Amino acid sequence: MHREGRSDTRPNIIFIMADDHGRQAISCYGSNTIETPHIDRLASKGTRFTNAFANNSICSPSRAVLLTGKYNHICGVRRLQGVFDGRQQTFPKLMQQAGYQTAIVGKWHLASQPTGFDYYDLMVDHGRFYDCPMNRIGAPWGNRGEAGTTVREGYLTDVITDEALSWLSQRDTNKPFCLMIHHKAPHSPHDPAPRHRECFKDTVFPEPETLLDDYRGRAPEPVADELAWSRLTQQCEAQYRPIREQFTGNRTHDTRLMYQEYMRNYLRLVVALDENVGRVLDYVEAHGLADNTIIVYTSDNGYFNGEHGFYNKMWMYEDGFSIPLIVRRPNDTASSTEERIVSMLDIAPTMLDFAGIPIPADIQGVSLKPLLEGRPCERQDALYYHYYGIEGTPQPGNYICYHEIIGARTATEKIIFYPTWKGGPFWEYFDLNTDPLEMNNLIHEPEYTATVADMKTRLLALAKAYKDNEALVYLDEEGVIRGRDG
Repeated sequence: MHREGRSDTRPNIIFIMADDHGRQAISCYGSNTIETPHIDRLASKGTRFTNAFANNSICSPSRAVLLTGKYNHICGVRRLQGVFDGRQQTFPKLMQQAGYQTAIVGKWHLASQPTGFDYYDLMVDHGRFYDCPMNRIGAPWGNRGEAGTTVREGYLTDVITDEALSWLSQRDTNKPFCLMIHHKAPHSPHDPAPRHRECFKDTVFPEPETLLDDYRGRAPEPVADELAWSRLTQQCEAQYRPIREQFTGNRTHDTRLMYQEYMRNYLRLVVALDENVGRVLDYVEAHGLADNTIIVYTSDNGYFNGEHGFYNKMWMYEDGFSIPLIVRRPNDTASSTEERIVSMLDIAPTMLDFAGIPIPADIQGVSLKPLLEGRPCERQDALYYHYYGIEGTPQPGNYICYHEIIGARTATEKIIFYPTWKGGPFWEYFDLNTDPLEMNNLIHEPEYTATVADMKTRLLALAKAYKDNEALVYLDEEGVIRGRDG
């Protein structure tokens, strides 16, 4: 088996992460809006996780969880503009110490200068799609990395792949590597590559079943008019102003109109993203790396593509916090699926496990390697979620940004707690077997009293297990321990 002539046979790792790529916009996950042949190609000889989730479904916090394998109250980045403490333990740092070459290219969005990488070339915050300034290792960092940037000409999704492949071509071939390729796409603004500007021009997309959801009996109902960060009709990016000018004030008409325009723009970015996944796969195959390289594809969080009339991510409804996760190992020859619950928390220990590096006891995630190898393993049978909102006083039109969401999801049910909600606190309980679209909040239904109480107990136990003392303050106040009705 070809090993590039090196004696260290530990596997290479290529980790590709999109930004805001909902799995309903991936054809191997059953998309009815787009074909993604190259992501599908990865899945055709790999494992596709069907119940993978973000632990805090927003950019910076999710990236901090990825690096550390720890929840945000432990790794320190709770909210969107958090600053990551680079002195702490991360899986790239542990891999680097164990002899791996480590590199990251593209989006960082953690403010502080990266540590644990032999190479980086990163945009500042969200960057921009055309001629993006990027900070390459060795340049001054300054505040959030803007001090030493150099403009990289071209379309950002292509440029990130160019930089990643350039690093691969110049790396030390005597050492194993871990390369992290972090794309901006398909995050807004939805600026397509020139070659894709006419894509989907005449397409009429099928509408999600819940596009016209009125939120009756659920958390969005009392704040429905204050959700600029979620409601399609309140989409505030400049590129959507022309379509907003066509609104009539009729909610059904306006939502449907915005949905079609939104999907055209969003999916144009997905096309470029998929093409660039293909470029990486082509390089791996052409340069003899396929027989010893693990390739992972995921997104920092999920994303609503019109479900519930939403376009964002922070909610704990399925489309907002479920993530694509595909892992292809060197010896995989056919596609498979894994239905057990996993999360971003599990990536760090998985990378270490594949590299043969001991997993530190303080990591809260659990390696996916046993699942991928079909071996027995002990795992939590429920996911714990904590979105912290953002700092500041709620502003009109941006209600969801500022308020916390805490919850637990099992294979068949979900409980969500909104501790600081308007008119709240507020609870939701969904039976996912009978209501996979999450349209019926059963929190006060008499026949579910015992089940709801069990899920509240489960939520409390998870908060304790993960040492989330900030959540425990809310949960204690709500009487989960004492069993009061929420």
